[in-house]
Amino acid sequence: MIAFRVDTQCGLGHLMRMKWLALELEKRQEHTLFFVDQSEVVEPFLFELNAICVTVPPFNNCEDDARFCLNYLKTLEQPIKWFVLDGYNFGLKWESAAKQAGLKLLAIDDLVREHCADAVVDMKWAGNVTQSRYDALTPPDTDLMLGPQFAILSPEYDLSECVVSRDQSITFSLGGGGDWSAFAKIIEQLCLALPEVKLIAIVGPKATNTHELEVLSQQFKQLELIHSPKSLAQYYRNTGLFVGALGTSLYELAVTQTPALTFSLAANQENNIEDLEQLGHFHHVEALLTYPAEKVARLITTLYEHRDRQIQLRSSPPIDVDGKGACRIADYITQGVCVAPLSLSGSVKVLPEVVSKISSSLQVRTITDGDMNGYLTARNRQENMWRMTITDTIKRIDHYTWWYNNQRYSYVLEQDNDPLVYVWHQVYRHNNKEYLFGGWFAASDKVSFVHAQLILKWQLAYCDDLHPDAVWVAVINKDNKFVNLLNQKEGFVALETDSEEYLVTQQLFSQASEEEFNYVAKFPAGGG
Repeated sequence: MIAFRVDTQCGLGHLMRMKWLALELEKRQEHTLFFVDQSEVVEPFLFELNAICVTVPPFNNCEDDARFCLNYLKTLEQPIKWFVLDGYNFGLKWESAAKQAGLKLLAIDDLVREHCADAVVDMKWAGNVTQSRYDALTPPDTDLMLGPQFAILSPEYDLSECVVSRDQSITFSLGGGGDWSAFAKIIEQLCLALPEVKLIAIVGPKATNTHELEVLSQQFKQLELIHSPKSLAQYYRNTGLFVGALGTSLYELAVTQTPALTFSLAANQENNIEDLEQLGHFHHVEALLTYPAEKVARLITTLYEHRDRQIQLRSSPPIDVDGKGACRIADYITQGVCVAPLSLSGSVKVLPEVVSKISSSLQVRTITDGDMNGYLTARNRQENMWRMTITDTIKRIDHYTWWYNNQRYSYVLEQDNDPLVYVWHQVYRHNNKEYLFGGWFAASDKVSFVHAQLILKWQLAYCDDLHPDAVWVAVINKDNKFVNLLNQKEGFVALETDSEEYLVTQQLFSQASEEEFNYVAKFPAGGG
């Protein structure tokens, strides 16, 4: 028999993933037993199992919790092959008690805590440190199953059976619980902005403040409420855009390659954006529900309108999730088989266009949607911000909306495929004359004067071929002696305050005061 202790107080996701693992074990003729907390919502979710279900009374500490479970096991005639522990309230003391009782223990974690278990499973992808996170937190003989190939999902997410057919809908979810008060205000805005789009709200059994949502569903027929579904697989496969809390959904979204905007509600849902990108997920705003409803609705509308571009982003992630995590863990429990760690093995199907090969290690290429987060990170570097007309940090929620609506032509100078400098230009027409304006910012500490001069020369020559009669206009912070000198060397001159070029520059850079910035221009050959 395989026994499970699941903490349902910290979220139904823990119960669901243990249910899927138990179902896989039952397919292999293993008997299962579940220790669960007192809750009215738990029983319906265990219906498909043949498990013995034992309710654990509330205790003040994990030692008493462990004592109750271990004492119950002593009353059973059938031996326990493995004990699986999943919950944030079961720490090292709980594990120690199980080990002292002679049980083989498998701990499920996603918070990188200390363990004394025989095996630890953590499905989270953390980039290059994924396989080393528990090295100092577990005994040397502990088997570690780390990474998304161990993501425990419903059998419906098996990649080999995944059929996707997207419709015109947006799906919302807070997981098994969550407070819907802020989400309801956002959904109301979307009902008004997108009257032809079907909106689906997945309401979990522990959800709170759903009254406003119920009222909206009566007022707007496009809004459908789905209460406590056993699986979200069909909604992921069919929806045009998913908006919700990032937990197990990260892996479900990856398997179904669903366009998504996510946010965090708990510590285990916090991720580095670079790690999310490697799973094909590019749109994550930690505290999304704290922003004004109008701003969030605007972002959701933008992402929905550009969902085809997100599908492209999803199509070839470096890390693949195949939905077979429960099978792999069940193989380990029943046969002792442990698969090799994942590595970055995915291939990019559509390579960015290389515009100019400068040397064996340096190249300029066009920006793709895959650069959106790196672009923002570089722009928000402290050494870049002070030079700009807008010196505030740009927030991700604003950046994503801007990204899909901007008119810039952007490029990046790379060294051995690592970004060094982002550069951009934009075309502006006034009184039948063509103007160019642009900018650049460093993405790395490796950027030198030589790199800056190189990319500026490249940009001016590249744009001169495309727009030979255009006037370049720019504003440069007066304290930025480096860039002032650089532009002077490339032929930029100060503008007369009564010139048309000065007026155009004021219009383009309305936040650049004359006291702080030099207004300059570079005229085409034979002009000026």
